[in-house]
Amino acid sequence: MFMTATTVVAMTLLLLPACTQIAQDPVRPLGQADRPSCSVPLKPVDLTQPNANWGAGLLAESEWIWSGQIIPEAFPNNLGKYFLHLPAVFEEQLDFSTTLIFDEPSFRNGEQMSGFVDRVTRELVISFIAQRRRSWYSMTHHAVLGTLTALKHGVSKEQTADKWSRLLDYRDHGDTYTRVERAALRFAEAFATNPKAYSDVDYGELREALTEDNLRRYGNEARWMATLRASRSAHSRVLGLGGSEADASAAAAKAAAAVDNAMPAKEIARKVDSQVVELAFLCLQFVALTDMFTALNVPDEEGLAAVMSKVLDEKVITRINELNRLGGEGLTGLVPPPVALPTKVILDGKLSVDPPALSGSRVPLVSWELDPSQGARDKGVALGGIQVGVYGWSFGSYFPGGLTYLLMHHPELARHEAPYSLPLLFNEDEWRNGSQTSGFVDRLVKELAFLKIYQTTRSRYGLEHHTMFLFNEYARRYGTGLFRDPSFSDEQATAAMQRTAARVRDVVLHLARHDEHPEIYSELERALLTWVEAVIKAPHGAHRSESTLRQSLDRNNRAEVGAGLRRLDTGSGLSEDAAYAKLLNHQIAELAMLVGHMDGLGRIFTILRIEGEKSVPVEQVRGMFGARPGIHEFLKTLGVPNEVLTAHELLVNPPLASERGAVTSDRAAKSGEF
Repeated sequence: MFMTATTVVAMTLLLLPACTQIAQDPVRPLGQADRPSCSVPLKPVDLTQPNANWGAGLLAESEWIWSGQIIPEAFPNNLGKYFLHLPAVFEEQLDFSTTLIFDEPSFRNGEQMSGFVDRVTRELVISFIAQRRRSWYSMTHHAVLGTLTALKHGVSKEQTADKWSRLLDYRDHGDTYTRVERAALRFAEAFATNPKAYSDVDYGELREALTEDNLRRYGNEARWMATLRASRSAHSRVLGLGGSEADASAAAAKAAAAVDNAMPAKEIARKVDSQVVELAFLCLQFVALTDMFTALNVPDEEGLAAVMSKVLDEKVITRINELNRLGGEGLTGLVPPPVALPTKVILDGKLSVDPPALSGSRVPLVSWELDPSQGARDKGVALGGIQVGVYGWSFGSYFPGGLTYLLMHHPELARHEAPYSLPLLFNEDEWRNGSQTSGFVDRLVKELAFLKIYQTTRSRYGLEHHTMFLFNEYARRYGTGLFRDPSFSDEQATAAMQRTAARVRDVVLHLARHDEHPEIYSELERALLTWVEAVIKAPHGAHRSESTLRQSLDRNNRAEVGAGLRRLDTGSGLSEDAAYAKLLNHQIAELAMLVGHMDGLGRIFTILRIEGEKSVPVEQVRGMFGARPGIHEFLKTLGVPNEVLTAHELLVNPPLASERGAVTSDRAAKSGEF
């Protein structure tokens, strides 16, 4: 059943307190008539196309799930229609985003699996990121969702209006926000702008605030699980000793009554680690979505303005209107300050740096090989789920690392992050029922975009790992390395590897000024990199460079199809021109979401100080799959040029730029950033 604007308003009014007075002439939300057109069509499912039932089912699911268990009706939304351009991503996005945004405290097999941070705080974080980045769609929708969520959780309408209208000035209104909310907003502020500015003092306050709040909430949220464990243990103990069922039940009741209302000390730190991870991935999701919504100019649905007028306080609408009028005017500081590379010095061999293996992650990164209890906590569901990433992110090899260990702190993310990211970032030639469902953009093109993002945001873990991926993509293009053409002689394979290394060196060292080097970057690559830079630094203006990107993509698509390098989806009798136009929309949609996702992921790596993988000796792997090299050892073994390693180290270690000669890893470790 589809809701009209009248139905939505009626349903939301039911959730407002009975005493609430609705203004007769509320301030009206800003109209959308003067906004640029949306970059991709936002249409219902075309039931004549392959996979129509699948797409329609996913869209219906989004309409129910993304109403946040607040409005008991389907809520047709343009986000779902956008994701119809990315069917395989849409399928996984539903679980990934829902567990981050909407789950209340949820449990499975004796463990909390999601909903670690309270819902009101999460909505405040979402709206803060939306307002700081002036993302129209996120501001309007989460003002409504946030208000209804706060009311549902007992926050007064007046308090809610104050919270949502003062977000960008939260430091000046300490009494408006709880201690947890203030600490979470500081985290979101740094995350959405410059995660390198997030201090140990900030992080200490976040952990202390969460701990204090967890102790207060424990009795109502999680004590019941401890009670079940105690009563079941007592029950089985009596039966195991030969007692009667009646005696066992009595012992169970006694054990349940004896469970302390205080949160066990051993659970406190684990819970806070899970909350930090959930908060970080929530911020990732809304950096990603705000990048996409703004760059593509996704409009609000017809009727949402009426909902806003009925649900929101006038001062909230006024604040949103102010920010929407500003758009990108004066909007700066969305990425860390840039670092200028001494490119000529590096290429002349006057400075080389051996990258260090930094330590100091803000949450524990512990392998299940060293702590097998991780697999037993929820009957192996989280550990089994994360193996999709362990293997999928390393293209079939067993290579666990910092990101997989991080996700184990959040059982639902351990299950859903990898299946979501693979069709967005890595999968190729994915077709279902005769229709392409992901992998619309070439993998090498994607890796160029990723490295542009990580050089701009200066994320160590991102630079390390996507240097590896970029090198492998060039090696594949030249038929060497892990992708050696079986017909190559050793001399030919060596020559191809030399071409790979030279190409990677040129691409990496000139990426900051890609537009000045047509001899290095193709027309498509220059158009892509210009657009990517706009999306992450000035998304309100990204549409201005989209036309050039589309033209370059279209020429490249036609050339690839003509050469037999790409299959064109002409399902259900599409004309050739219509098929190419459809492919372009798929590609723009895919690029927007993958750029946003990687923008957010790099910020996680920085703000949580995620360590690169260190070598694992065989005696530590406990029967798994053998010893593994560290990330730097692996990069050198692949053949990544030293100039590339040096350039990327300087981006995350600016003090070294003035050095000359060979800088050791020990020296570099003293000033290195994450």
